[in-house]
Amino acid sequence: MLPTRLSSYYRNPSVLRRLALALGLLLALPALRAQDATPWPEVPEPPHAAVQWIADSLRIDNVPTRIQQFQSTASRTEVVAYYRAYWSGAYPQAPSVTPYQQAIVVSQRHGPYLMTVKVSDAPGGGSSGLISVSRILGTRAERKAGDFPLMPGAQLLSVTESDDPGQQARELVIVLPQSVPSARQFYESALRSAGWHALQANDVAGAAGSGGGTYLSFAQSGRLAQLSIMAAPGTAGSTLVANVVTKGTGPAVE
Repeated sequence: MLPTRLSSYYRNPSVLRRLALALGLLLALPALRAQDATPWPEVPEPPHAAVQWIADSLRIDNVPTRIQQFQSTASRTEVVAYYRAYWSGAYPQAPSVTPYQQAIVVSQRHGPYLMTVKVSDAPGGGSSGLISVSRILGTRAERKAGDFPLMPGAQLLSVTESDDPGQQARELVIVLPQSVPSARQFYESALRSAGWHALQANDVAGAAGSGGGTYLSFAQSGRLAQLSIMAAPGTAGSTLVANVVTKGTGPAVE
């Protein structure tokens, strides 16, 4: 069993949020009824790189996914060229190479899996990025908030689930048309009405030119909810990242 380290990213969930958005194309791919016994493919490490596992048991919008991160002394161009060459020849189609924000995404299909490398320039030289493998066939991509309340007009961007030893975690990324104060008032009221007990509430100062935000945490009989609500630049709305952890679930603790 590979290590699962998703829980260490809860305080800074931007890694998973960027990956979920980068893999948004999964929603456009149809699910197949046929099951494929093809084992998970191994993606080679980038040249001159240090690689760490983020999670080996993850579901992004219900799609099973494994994620690693890397830092390399090789340039972004060199890493892209490496995977373009490695994923050519042995496959019926050439790999896809697509600009995404400040990064380049290289991807290739392998049976029911989509292998993806997202690489960016690293400060001070070299490159850094994410390596992911997602089982896109035989799985229907979907987003469900479950029992987490949504404000009117809310847009659910992604749902990321992980099974860690002794607990299950869900991260929801939600775009809200309402302001940070309105969102805070709504969730304090909604969660308390649902039987959650407030643990913490702190305002967060924003960078220059931004409106800041707020951090809230709640507990409810074996469950912990952590909410980060930040002003959305250029709009009157906000972005909510909610992490809900349920204890006593997931694989047994060894």
